[in-house]
Amino acid sequence: MFKDIQKKLLLKYPLLWNTKFVPMVAIGLLLHLIFFGLGYLDGTIDFSNRNNLDIEVTCILFGVLLVIIIIILWLVNYFKNNSLKSFYSKSKYSLFYEWLQIFVVSTLLITFYLPFSVGKQLHQRSYYSLEETTNRCKTIATADMFIDGSFGETEIDSLASGLIDSLGNKIALNYNPEDANTAEYATEKESMAVEAVAAYTYKNHIIFNGKKYDQFSLVNRNTFEFTVISREQDSLNRIQVQNWLHQGNKAEVKKLMANHLSLIREHDLATNLTLDKWFEIVYKAPEFDEFLYIQPYLKQYETDESYNNYEMASKIGYDDRKYSKYFVQQDVLKDKYDTVSEAHTDPFFNIEMILGFLYGAFGLSILIFSFRVTSGKSWLIAVVTTGVINIVYGIFTAIVGVGNMYAYLILFTILGIIFYFFLIYFNKKNLQLSRIALNLFLWSFIGIIPLIYFIIQEHYLRGENRYDYNYTSPEYEWMREHIIHMFSLNFIFAILTLFFLSKIIRNWKGISED
Repeated sequence: MFKDIQKKLLLKYPLLWNTKFVPMVAIGLLLHLIFFGLGYLDGTIDFSNRNNLDIEVTCILFGVLLVIIIIILWLVNYFKNNSLKSFYSKSKYSLFYEWLQIFVVSTLLITFYLPFSVGKQLHQRSYYSLEETTNRCKTIATADMFIDGSFGETEIDSLASGLIDSLGNKIALNYNPEDANTAEYATEKESMAVEAVAAYTYKNHIIFNGKKYDQFSLVNRNTFEFTVISREQDSLNRIQVQNWLHQGNKAEVKKLMANHLSLIREHDLATNLTLDKWFEIVYKAPEFDEFLYIQPYLKQYETDESYNNYEMASKIGYDDRKYSKYFVQQDVLKDKYDTVSEAHTDPFFNIEMILGFLYGAFGLSILIFSFRVTSGKSWLIAVVTTGVINIVYGIFTAIVGVGNMYAYLILFTILGIIFYFFLIYFNKKNLQLSRIALNLFLWSFIGIIPLIYFIIQEHYLRGENRYDYNYTSPEYEWMREHIIHMFSLNFIFAILTLFFLSKIIRNWKGISED
């Protein structure tokens, strides 16, 4: 079938035939379909086991190897016939259309991870709807207060009027404003800031609804955080359970425990707790500070030998409160539902990932395109030249010690290469000398805008406060926040540049070899 299609393309659309565009697009789509299936398989969640199926690394390595083989076979067939030398004349913008086809094929080949991640996330989302996931996560998160949740911070009781250095000496906070801009002052204060720590004293209790509770009371326990539950809602859920304890609402506490145990049984997780026993050893009204600690995991599910319940208890300040003989696989339950929660809240794609793949495809397509329009010899010389230039500039920058020197050198080199190419082009001089310049031009022009952008951004880093290393100017912050916009516009600019440059390259090919 592909042979018949290729014959028709040769007669009607020779450019599509020459680039092998149709079969390569078909291969690219098939590759995406395969990796979508592999991703869907990788998204399998075994709720009764600590470890999920994890074939992501293997699939990525397999995909990279497969893509390399496909690209090699494609280029062997693609480079058999060069339309710049024979078969048919080139139209005005045919070189741009040829690059565009190369770019589409390159994009399909190197983005095999995208369908993999989509398939994985779709499978993880498919276990429960967003509403059901939110309800289950709320049960798990709030029940953690009765299992092994962390304790909330208490209020600050006092703050020392200064800073304490590493030797225990107090550092005065007052200073002479006239010395604030001197280099010696900045260095001294920066050195002290590294070693200094604030001296805080915290209260050993909390006040909830007018009643005093110990800092290690159940009332001061935190809920587990799931991404599917917002910070505000998480705080409201915690307050709700605190009110149940404060008001002695045993029915709601038992209902929460029963819902949690039903999830444990549903997923065949281990526990030696019953509803009555759990309530008996934990619900110690009215102070809720004499409860027993429940182990949130089984020994055979430990993955880190250094993680020990009793060691952790002593480290955080309540070594007199030992864990009981009762356990429940809460950590497994949290881990599995955390995966489902993130699958619902994480986007399928983010702009950084998309731009990364687009720039990668652009780079690959430009390497292939430049080899196509010049020659293998000049292409290899350009590769060696690029390596030598970067090594020399790197060594020179290290010797000089100026941070932005490398960026300035690369920027001026790119502009010099572009100027040299157009000098030969307009003067109709030797074609051979400009082949290397054209390769370097095509590989580097996309970096002009980012280089200028980061040089300006670095210039605005501290503005007039050059000795204050904690200060960043508003201009710097604005530019840092709009880096993604810069790269997006730069990519569009690169495509537009290639559109007009393709015509120039077509005319450049007509320059005499002598």
